[in-house]
Amino acid sequence: MRVSTEPIRLVSCNTEFAGCAEFGYGAPDRRDEQMRLLRALKPDVLVLQEMNGCRDLGARRFRRWVIGTGMAQGFLAHANATTSGHHFDSAILVSDRVRVLAEGANTAKYHHVLGWMECEIDGLPDPLEIKHIHLDPFDPRNRTTETAPFEVLAAPGRKAVVIGDANAVGLGFPEPDWSRLPPHLRNGHLGLPGTRWEGIADRSAVEQLALAGLVDLAEHFDDQRPTGGFGPNDVERRQDVAIVSPALVPLARNYQVHAEFVDRRLTDHAVVSFDLDPYAAV
Repeated sequence: MRVSTEPIRLVSCNTEFAGCAEFGYGAPDRRDEQMRLLRALKPDVLVLQEMNGCRDLGARRFRRWVIGTGMAQGFLAHANATTSGHHFDSAILVSDRVRVLAEGANTAKYHHVLGWMECEIDGLPDPLEIKHIHLDPFDPRNRTTETAPFEVLAAPGRKAVVIGDANAVGLGFPEPDWSRLPPHLRNGHLGLPGTRWEGIADRSAVEQLALAGLVDLAEHFDDQRPTGGFGPNDVERRQDVAIVSPALVPLARNYQVHAEFVDRRLTDHAVVSFDLDPYAAV
């Protein structure tokens, strides 16, 4: 493992079908430019959602993503099949500054998949736990079930990151004007009748993590920019998250939202990045 005293950078990107047309099975019309911009961010941990088609043909597409983003290795988490028959696989890629101790995936509790990794970072005295999420886009109740196991990550001294696409509005983000969206697009966001979230964004999936002590870095750094770009008639809503355990908050630096990925129509989510400084005095 390459030794460095520089902070490590974590980056999350929803690739929108691995940068390819037709749910990931068409032309790679956006992929190479996505990879170029991601490589320029110099990530040490890069989590990618919607890696459709990456398990096929000996994972050739996946390996191209590892090489094209300048990473050393990666783990592809195989997702459940959707009702359209494709798989929203997800990936965790790491640089040569990261030593992977363990990796795995869980589809039993998850609409798509939970990918996870434990790794060693030079300067960090304990393993870093990464939980890579792509939560249920349709059912707020299921999103809460999906995030419930992460409460234990807030235990004293534990070094953990929950990162990815929460498909839910972040806890500290202003309530969007949902009237701009037709009902069939609101349904996966608004709380059910009779609940305290009725008619507004159901944020219970991220709220329970905050109650446990985990910290949403967008709130911590008071960054109100949305990370979902979508179409011109959509509403601004931050649903891509970087949430850390209390022990990592003093090490967190340089939280950013990279809107150019949406502005250039490379994907329908902006990219999120932040740094962890394992040598910071705490």
